[in-house]
Amino acid sequence: MKFIIILTILLSGIAQSSEVQDLNQIMKKMGHEYKLAVKAQASSEMSLHINAFIELVELAKTQRFQESKAKESIKGLEQTIVLAKQAQNLVNSKDLVSAKAKLKEIDDLRVEYHKLHEPPSIWDLLFGS
Repeated sequence: MKFIIILTILLSGIAQSSEVQDLNQIMKKMGHEYKLAVKAQASSEMSLHINAFIELVELAKTQRFQESKAKESIKGLEQTIVLAKQAQNLVNSKDLVSAKAKLKEIDDLRVEYHKLHEPPSIWDLLFGS
């Protein structure tokens, strides 16, 4: 009986670890597509990378997040999609400068929402946040 309980705990830990790893891989791909979009010189190239970025953000929304932070995480991803679609509209209007500025807003969101998932500092653990 103890063996089954231990095995269940170990397997659930492995499952959660692979889910986090999948999300990390998606986020890395998102970052890559984002960088390629920002560096693009032609509207067709930028549009291609923004579309790929949006697809990855949609995929990220389907992943599991920490229960206590899931709503905020999804909200951030939805805001990211809105900004990416706005950037896509600007690209379609051949306004690459404004599209790149809109993409910069996505980076600002990334910084804001990544703070949600940072591990607590030693001071937070000792004295609370």
